[in-house]
Amino acid sequence: MKDTTTIVHPDRRGRAERTPFGYLTAEHPTLDRVQNMISAVSAVIAGVSIVAMVLITLADVVARSLFESPLGWSVSFIEMYLLTAAAFFGIVTAYRSGAHIAVVSLFNRTPPRGQKLLMIFAYLVVLVGLCALGWAGLMATVFAVEISEGPVPGSSELPIPGWLMWSIVPVSTGLGVILVVIDLARELFSPWDRTATDYDPGDFGAEEDGRVVLGAESGAGR
Repeated sequence: MKDTTTIVHPDRRGRAERTPFGYLTAEHPTLDRVQNMISAVSAVIAGVSIVAMVLITLADVVARSLFESPLGWSVSFIEMYLLTAAAFFGIVTAYRSGAHIAVVSLFNRTPPRGQKLLMIFAYLVVLVGLCALGWAGLMATVFAVEISEGPVPGSSELPIPGWLMWSIVPVSTGLGVILVVIDLARELFSPWDRTATDYDPGDFGAEEDGRVVLGAESGAGR
């Protein structure tokens, strides 16, 4: 029987459960739960933002069409807050759950030690990118606080301080940094003859002699 909720390492070493927000392994369950919790919180924030965008847009259409009184704040609120939250917190969940796009043609043709180095390099690139975004967002947040950035008094915009929008970036990227640092630490402090955080989607046949046999249609994960 196929187990579509299970993933394995490419060399058939060990098993792990794929959860809605990440992975759960027997090697490091505590760290997995921490990462999955961060991913779940980010998913909730992104999901609520998307639902809110739909509801506000619908309300604006109804108010405009039936009452000829559109919501003057809807467009800017969606663009500045909801879209930003959905995008940046969604990135965190996408990273942890493996929902991003990965091209593994070169990776799969590389020896195990080379794969290990590629994984470490990839984590470092992601880490640098997140830190740069987070720092820029933090500086923008501080600047918005210093100048008391906000909507012009008397305008149709909601009276929300500008720093709240900018703070979405450092908060979300900070959560992403935690996820990447944990994955990077796993690779650095695990045996160097194989990767520790690379998983394949589960498509299993049967268990022979206590060993999981990988199905023929198994694809590549992260």
